[in-house]
Amino acid sequence: MTPGHRTAGNRPLVYGHRGARTEEPENTLRSFRRAAELGADGIELDVRVSADGRLVVIHDATVDRTTDGEGEVAALTLAQLRSLDAGSGERIPTLDEALASFDGLVQVEIKAPEAVRVIQDLPERAVLTSFHPEVLEDAARRLPKVARGLITHRPGDDMLRTAKDLGAAWVCPELTDALTPGLVERCHAAGLRVDGWPAADRELLHGFIELGVDAVTTDHPGRIEEWLTG
Repeated sequence: MTPGHRTAGNRPLVYGHRGARTEEPENTLRSFRRAAELGADGIELDVRVSADGRLVVIHDATVDRTTDGEGEVAALTLAQLRSLDAGSGERIPTLDEALASFDGLVQVEIKAPEAVRVIQDLPERAVLTSFHPEVLEDAARRLPKVARGLITHRPGDDMLRTAKDLGAAWVCPELTDALTPGLVERCHAAGLRVDGWPAADRELLHGFIELGVDAVTTDHPGRIEEWLTG
């Protein structure tokens, strides 16, 4: 399966947000493996850089919320980060470990702009994503063969134009009243795939399907089939 192709049943692709974060500690190998067990087509994860230049998978700029430690990710070495409990005995994984733990599609969200300078390559099944156009511009220069996706809280024609200017393959808009079937159609006409978020319940999931999106990102990958049939 390559990024942008719907499933055989023509439902949107399902990305597990930070893995299966409602069932396992987010952004951990345990969470990614659980997402696979639950049938997710892909996972979304977040990347930062340790003090010694290693790519690590964690959402926040600090370790305070998701581990038993304290401090800024960028101020801690990989060894220091690995000494922390990220929940249920899990450790903060490296990007390489995360990619090895899940063989489906992967959205790699760049949380620290310097991560783009550290990434050497990514498999074809991966998409680099960011809220920040300048990060995607840098990624286009350094990693031209890697697909890119623009994340936004504000869907609209400005989103579409910016994504086209960036040479992005995806737009990842939050669900607002501005995300309409017409906008999705215009994105498709421009060669852009659309990944909507958050698919947090049955009603939102069916709303995304009616919009015609190509993928959804959800904290509940294990409930998608139930919501589709219920």
